[in-house]
Amino acid sequence: MAVGSSAKRAPIQVPCPWHRETMQRLLDQHAQGRLPHALLFAGAAGIGKFRLAQALAQALLCERPAAGLACGECDGCHLSVAGTHPDFQTLAPEPGSNTIKIDQVRRLLEFAGRTAQYGGARVALIAPAEGLNRSAQNALLKTLEEPGDGLVLILVSDQPSLLLPTIRSRCQQRHLPLPPGEAALAWLTPQTGEREAAALLAAAQGAPLRALALQEADWFAAREQLAGQLLAVARGRTSPAQAGQVLAGQDPRVMAGVLYGWLARAAVLAALGEEGGEADPATVTDPKVEPLLRQLAAQVPPARLLAAARRVMEGRRQLLAGANPNKELLMEQWLLILVGVDASASGF
Repeated sequence: MAVGSSAKRAPIQVPCPWHRETMQRLLDQHAQGRLPHALLFAGAAGIGKFRLAQALAQALLCERPAAGLACGECDGCHLSVAGTHPDFQTLAPEPGSNTIKIDQVRRLLEFAGRTAQYGGARVALIAPAEGLNRSAQNALLKTLEEPGDGLVLILVSDQPSLLLPTIRSRCQQRHLPLPPGEAALAWLTPQTGEREAAALLAAAQGAPLRALALQEADWFAAREQLAGQLLAVARGRTSPAQAGQVLAGQDPRVMAGVLYGWLARAAVLAALGEEGGEADPATVTDPKVEPLLRQLAAQVPPARLLAAARRVMEGRRQLLAGANPNKELLMEQWLLILVGVDASASGF
């Protein structure tokens, strides 16, 4: 008996509203036989790239796609949703690891050499693609160069710069920007409530799915105190070392993204001046943190705020690449820039 004949409708993935047009264009390309054999979805974390990739994979494997989505009723849908479709393979870091290893790519090479068992497309989804270590990336090149009939590779990356140029050049890249603030808020508000939606979205630097995840984050509840440490350092009321101890109580990888967003916002406010900042109605702001950032912008020159933001972003890249610094020293070095001291990154 066919899977879809007696089973309930499978819970297929649906792309976020701001990605529906992209999804439809990709499916139109597929219908016309023009879909690239390798796609790279790149953009900020938390904007729905992986959701789009899943929805596209399921639609490509669906026997009766309709209205830009998989049907959820056929054998292909039930198998792909269950993760047991013989023509679908995913590559992700194994539990306890941050990297995708060469042995996993070798299994993908075997998959690429097979014939489609359902007679349609074969799909491989790799996320996060920057998790591929160097050996794994080199091994993947063979599949990108000779993908085999009907194989579509979908790579998803928050940091495509960490991929080898030879990997990027063999994929058709789709850079997915942050959604418009109004669209993001309209999607987020029913799930979080109107009072919290704007604050969550501001804290997530405009990334709606990341904003949704922040509801449970310890730092979000303490964000007013944490942002206040920046202002206290700038005003000389506390030392970078003391403030660093407070900030080091949070995950440094998470805190790096948060601090970058705050410093970048303060730099914009400092450059525009108070009147210019107030005149930007499209900017989603956090009512608890925004007043502190305005005071920080009035206290620290924009060039220094930008320098601090750049240093934080450099540190974040190293953290995501696996660096394990002294957290308190790292935070102190970032904060020293606010008082005009350009400390070297000896925390790594």
